[in-house]
Amino acid sequence: MRNTFLELNSLTVGHYDFCYVGINCCSADYLLGVEKGADKVRELSFRYANADGTALPLKVYSPERGYILKDVTACDYGNVSASSLEELGRELEKVNLQTGCIPVFVGGDHSVTYELVKKVSDDYDSIVVVQFDAHSDYIDEYSEYPHGSVMKETSKLEKVERIIHFGIRGNLNCQPAIDQSRSEGNMVVPYYEIKDKLEEVLKSLAGKKVYITFDTDFMNPAIAPATNCPEPGGPFYEETLDYLKSIIEASGEIVGLDFVEYNPTCEGASVTGITIVNLIMECMHFIKSNTTS
Repeated sequence: MRNTFLELNSLTVGHYDFCYVGINCCSADYLLGVEKGADKVRELSFRYANADGTALPLKVYSPERGYILKDVTACDYGNVSASSLEELGRELEKVNLQTGCIPVFVGGDHSVTYELVKKVSDDYDSIVVVQFDAHSDYIDEYSEYPHGSVMKETSKLEKVERIIHFGIRGNLNCQPAIDQSRSEGNMVVPYYEIKDKLEEVLKSLAGKKVYITFDTDFMNPAIAPATNCPEPGGPFYEETLDYLKSIIEASGEIVGLDFVEYNPTCEGASVTGITIVNLIMECMHFIKSNTTS
């Protein structure tokens, strides 16, 4: 058995639509466990791998949507490991993906997104970052809480046009941070306002290069408890899928995705990890369908 996502081939010469890239990095001791997320997602994905031992085409079948990955080509880069965010940035400089191959970064706390967006945005004139998250992550205390200020830091990157904070909720947010983000031209969409503001969000993405960053705590902790900062309430699986599909279909082009803040040491039954595996597969399906339609 290959130790890769969906038992895919490791990155080799050739063109792929997507590449799974594990991120083994944790920015603070109180978040330990998130650096194990990428490998746990790989392990849990094996149940969806082809039973005949072949890598492609993938035979994942959904009664609602059929063979959702039959036209998708994907590979597994392996892990990028680092003991600090500075080291992560240096290690990411060594990552070389083919033009047109969309990276799917998995693992780490949310602070890693700064380096991931910096890496991906180098290839584009301008990108919009859509942040699926219960929290704005726009506070000032970067040195003390890097995962809580990552969107503020990311917004300072030269190629980042704006941040869309999508689905924030709960009592662990900061009003001054949210107000500042709005004043700096970003869009804030609290969870309770999604239905009213969704059309505005989707229109704003037309023709844009879009990077999606997905924090596990965006989801209702009933289906995703294994995260360090869960918030009560929030969307369940099908609602989450609907939002991801809408964002992907409205975007001019998806240039990268990350799935962060999954801490497999926080649960035994792995329901969170299985949910993330399925979100990744569905996103690949949505993106591929959108580019070929």
